[in-house]
Amino acid sequence: MSKYVITTETNSEIPWQFAKEHGVPFFRMPYTLNGVEADYDLGENTDFIDFFTQLKNGAQAATSTKSPYDVEQFFRAQLEQGLDVLHLGFSSQLSAHYSICTGKLETLRADYPKQRIEMIDTMRISMPMGLLVMEAVEMKEAGSSFQEVYDWVQVNKLRGQGWFTVDDLMYLKRGGRLSGTAAVLGTLMEVKPVLILDDMGKISVYDKIKGKKNVLKYLEKTLEENIGEPSESRVCILHANSLETAEDLKARLSGFATFKELWIQDIGPVIGSHTGPGVVAVCFLKKA
Repeated sequence: MSKYVITTETNSEIPWQFAKEHGVPFFRMPYTLNGVEADYDLGENTDFIDFFTQLKNGAQAATSTKSPYDVEQFFRAQLEQGLDVLHLGFSSQLSAHYSICTGKLETLRADYPKQRIEMIDTMRISMPMGLLVMEAVEMKEAGSSFQEVYDWVQVNKLRGQGWFTVDDLMYLKRGGRLSGTAAVLGTLMEVKPVLILDDMGKISVYDKIKGKKNVLKYLEKTLEENIGEPSESRVCILHANSLETAEDLKARLSGFATFKELWIQDIGPVIGSHTGPGVVAVCFLKKA
């Protein structure tokens, strides 16, 4: 059996400790804050509080893609080691990055004809994608073949769930991740919008709830109704400068069941550039 590696991008937001412990190569996605560009490192050396504080105070943040050359060099670094490559990419509906990656396939396959390189559009982003990456890596370490992991991700990728609420939908609108109509509707009547990653790989407003406590109850109920066996499930609560609310949600979920893992994590600056501060999300794999 050929040796292979599972690679991803920092938009998966897998914990940097997991990436380090399991040797997961990741492509560092760029962002700019007030015109200064940086590459996200999965949070190993990121000052999340400073980033979102600056956003709250009016700083301008934006994201972009890296050059096709940078993408190609990332994959060559793996192929040069004689490894096959299975790359899990974030939704092609949210960025041109996936198409840049797939655009390099022909060249890479021609240069490494004895090796296999495949890319999967997970149709997910952030931790709904990260949970898929973590499961895939553990499958590989347990002895699953390249094809077995590839097939599992293709079949299960839409199970990656991210239910979240934001303080200001206009961040998503400005970044082109949400239609203007949806953004306006979501801000009417002083409600808290609940958003999801839909089955097309896009962000959409799913519901509108009055009151922060009601939103947390909604997120708790959503998880209870949709998650698989809790003892076999990872649950991640993401937040953007909303630690107190995230801790409240964690306490609620802890009262529901004992999970394989349940943790709170900061949203990174790439995703955060589009969501703004004040986000709280619950992420899990829904029952098959």
